[in-house]
Amino acid sequence: MDIVTVLVTVLSTVVTVAVAVGSAAYWLGSRLTKMDSRLTEMEARIEKNIERLSERLERLTNAINGVGESIVEYLGLKGVLNQGEVNYLRSEIMRLTSIATNPLTAEEKKRLLELVNKDDLTLEEAEELHNLARKFYEEYIGKTPDAFKVLLYAAAMRGITYRKYGALRKQPNQPPT
Repeated sequence: MDIVTVLVTVLSTVVTVAVAVGSAAYWLGSRLTKMDSRLTEMEARIEKNIERLSERLERLTNAINGVGESIVEYLGLKGVLNQGEVNYLRSEIMRLTSIATNPLTAEEKKRLLELVNKDDLTLEEAEELHNLARKFYEEYIGKTPDAFKVLLYAAAMRGITYRKYGALRKQPNQPPT
């Protein structure tokens, strides 16, 4: 065999291998592109499902907390809660507000503590306490589950105050809790 034949044979073999590798790379690249596209779609669907699940869990949490708040308020309204139970919740509020940062303005925090330290609230003060406690709760429930105690105390005091004055629980212009 002469050198030209050997070179042609080697060259044709190299070209055949290069075409085969190129075809395999092209096929593999298209498969990887399709897989990437499918994974991106799956990721988007998973994120959407997680977002919907998170919203549903938040609604469920709010419903459960609302029931707890209503129960405590009802117990206060019926006179079932004793002063020791109320004082326990009061001390928890003092502890939480001392470590909390920025859930309320300085004036709101001062007012919340004034209302917490007051044993005999008016209907307006009970509502104000509840509104401040709700604001505190909404800001801090993600940071500490104890934030719920502030809302429970406000609910208890609102129930106790409504019982004392024989008032209806809801006023017509009052937003739902």
